[in-house]
Amino acid sequence: MMNDYYIEPIVINSDTLIPRLPSVHMWENRKNAYFMYDTPDVPTCSIVVTGYNRLDKTKYCVECILKYTQDVDYELILVDNGSDDGTLEFFQSVQYKNKKIIRVTQNRGAFLPFRYYANIFKGKYLVNISNDVYVTQNWLSNLLKCYRSDPKIGFIEPVSSNVSNLQEVDLDFSNFDDMQKKAAEFNKSAPSKWEERMRLISTINFFSRDVLDNIGINDAAYLHDFAEDDLCIRIRRMGYKLVLCRDTWICHDHDFRNMEDKDPGAFQASLERGRAVYREKYHGIDPWDDINNFEMALLAPLDSARLLKSINALTVDIRCGTPALEIRNRLKRRRITDVTSHAFTTDAKYFLDLQTVCAGVKYDRIDFIQQHYANDTFDIVAIGEPINTYPMPIRLLQNLYGFLKSGGMLLFKVRNTDNYRAFLRSIGMDVPSDSDLPSSTPLNEVLECLKLFGANDCAISAELDDLSEADQKFLFDKLKAANPNANQKTLNRLCIKNYCVRAIRR
Repeated sequence: MMNDYYIEPIVINSDTLIPRLPSVHMWENRKNAYFMYDTPDVPTCSIVVTGYNRLDKTKYCVECILKYTQDVDYELILVDNGSDDGTLEFFQSVQYKNKKIIRVTQNRGAFLPFRYYANIFKGKYLVNISNDVYVTQNWLSNLLKCYRSDPKIGFIEPVSSNVSNLQEVDLDFSNFDDMQKKAAEFNKSAPSKWEERMRLISTINFFSRDVLDNIGINDAAYLHDFAEDDLCIRIRRMGYKLVLCRDTWICHDHDFRNMEDKDPGAFQASLERGRAVYREKYHGIDPWDDINNFEMALLAPLDSARLLKSINALTVDIRCGTPALEIRNRLKRRRITDVTSHAFTTDAKYFLDLQTVCAGVKYDRIDFIQQHYANDTFDIVAIGEPINTYPMPIRLLQNLYGFLKSGGMLLFKVRNTDNYRAFLRSIGMDVPSDSDLPSSTPLNEVLECLKLFGANDCAISAELDDLSEADQKFLFDKLKAANPNANQKTLNRLCIKNYCVRAIRR
């Protein structure tokens, strides 16, 4: 007799699933746990296009996917996120057999459809594309080559137009046909152009299934900006790498610098709220100041210096670690790939993130740095904070110089204490002091000490303060009033924030 509570069970047919052998690497085990489910009907990728109005852009976006993604099998998921301009009817007309259409009646943000299709997509990889992104020849095959090259890679981005974070490449095209022609010439797979990053701005989102399931979908705390910054830090802290693919270019047709489709006031408020949420979640780490310190001026000498093919590098107080990656990326462009990165920090909040990008990390007071590296020597030593913001700058400089091998390179900064702040205070204006409280150790004294240490090859460059044109004009007017003989060179010296010094050990 049938039990009144009897129901048919849900059957999971595992008869044909073949478990793969365990690996000693956690990243491979994660991938194996998902890819053992490979069946003939599983496409390589699920490409999701999300459209909210802007029908002309949506049409060209889909047209480019259909035309330039013929070398990879994929399902196409088309999301109409509450449009009222015929987007749904266009999606219905798209001539692609393996497609799904999702209709959201009212736009409630990108999270809502994402939470749905993240559970139904069939591909091994999920690729999210907004309707103002136009893909190009070889885009997907190039990205797949990068993603599959290392099980530790968890998130990748191509370079594009209209993007920040040093991800922009200008192809200088005149129209979309010219754009596609130049992109086809640009998009040549080249592993030497893959750069590891701490943070990536998303023009597209590219995940493997295992990475998405392990890191989870977007944190709902971000009902504003910085959700992608949060995504990046979660990916890194799960043990994965973020990689910028400089061998692949796509078009981002969105003029974000001129606030296209955005209200400037609302956008600024969203940035402030999101940034505050990030700092709260990650215990004081700032998504800009602590992550975006590429140290372009400080590290520029690496592009032309004479270096060995195997490099041992020490970085000191580089916050979360971007300068360590920038050192490796700059050397990689020169075909120097055998680089071992070490980091020393005086702030414990950076310790975890430094571990995601460096082989060895030490945390201690700066006074004890000598004890940690007394028996080590390095080809490159770089310190992120100006040397004269430490209590005993000359002693620290001597320690850092002492860590170098013969021919090794020391890279450091000296805060300019004779800057525009000092000048304005000297003429009686109420200007706040430098919050870093640098000592008055002048640059020439630092250079003399380097000579005493034995450095016979030093070079100096300048890192300018970020002053607007209006502020510079105000400053120059005050300068001329105080000294009629002042000129542009005088103004430039006042606008120097830091001097960047490169010293070579004999």
